Amino acid sequence: MPSSRVPPSRRRVLSAARLPVVLLSVLLAGCAWPGCPAPAPLHQPETLQVLAERHHVCGVVVAVIRDRQLASIETASACAPPATLAPDSVFQAASLSKPVFAYAVLKLVAQGKLDLDTPVMTYLPQGYRHQRNLLTPEPSDLVTDPQLAAITIRMVLNHTSGLPNWTSGVLRVGTAPGTTWNYSGEGYVLLQRAVESVTGQPLDRFMAAQVFQPLGMNHSDYACNERVAKNLLPGTKANGAPRAAMTLTNPNAAFSLHTSAADYAKFLVALMNDDALLTQSTASPVAVDPALGISWGLGWGMERGRDDATIWHWGNNTGYRAFAMASVRSGDGFVMLTNSENGLELAPPLAQKILPRQHTVFQSPILGTDLLNVLCNTLRICL
Repeated sequence: MPSSRVPPSRRRVLSAARLPVVLLSVLLAGCAWPGCPAPAPLHQPETLQVLAERHHVCGVVVAVIRDRQLASIETASACAPPATLAPDSVFQAASLSKPVFAYAVLKLVAQGKLDLDTPVMTYLPQGYRHQRNLLTPEPSDLVTDPQLAAITIRMVLNHTSGLPNWTSGVLRVGTAPGTTWNYSGEGYVLLQRAVESVTGQPLDRFMAAQVFQPLGMNHSDYACNERVAKNLLPGTKANGAPRAAMTLTNPNAAFSLHTSAADYAKFLVALMNDDALLTQSTASPVAVDPALGISWGLGWGMERGRDDATIWHWGNNTGYRAFAMASVRSGDGFVMLTNSENGLELAPPLAQKILPRQHTVFQSPILGTDLLNVLCNTLRICL
């Protein structure tokens, strides 16, 4: 997710400065920029079904967590005919892949197999080959930037590695490792290779053994296969029309997780009930946007209030949007998975209803602006 969402070849994001004038006023009326008002409270009649219909979201499944336990799962569909939805319906979770991978990495740290402040390259004595196309193993090239040796596991998890989000060219470290927050999917792939080297397992098998099987996440995998594909909902555009989504058969720690809302809730409940791991994930966040109180822990974005910290992450793959959020103090939260490029429109009102307070993440440019969605939602040009 997301920017954190997806590789440049899969992103269609444009800054406000480059948008045509005809679209600029539309964008400024939304809540994608710092200083815009907090989302209005969700009125009682605005059920999940009403929200799905308003935003043309074909399929959405929301798992609600109360007091660190799964409380309910709700579904809605604005398709015609309605999509068949269930707690175990599978979606591409996009960048929600990262917190689950971070959880597994911290498990390895607890087992003494990894050290957070050891350079990642310590675990890759043969060097690191960078994939120029993230969907295929080749072409690839051996990274020669000497700054790579300074990147620690902690820096990857909190996005201070200095690596770009994605690049199809030569991979270079852009800023000195450990000095600047910059969301990086490339960093997570680097750490993925180290984990595979240490465990002797490819990512999908490692995650199954370390996380999915112990937590009973029976509808989750980091690669699309026959088991998850039978429950996978196809992706859709912002207007609900079908979108030809990517088939993710090569496991990628940053964006290839396939999961259900029920499964992802099991993971989030496990995290919220693991005091040591939750504390480690949130104890020393790095600043992202101090004016909005946004920082980044080990695997999660964070909002900090007077007496609470809220962890969150979002996902953005072609045809899919996802969001997860939880309060560290109360243990309340939710997981939202959608098969719609308009899916993130549902996150602010859901957050306000389930965790009723001002959520500054929705005022931040971190979530970005998707030009295709702007064209589709405002001008009805749905490419």
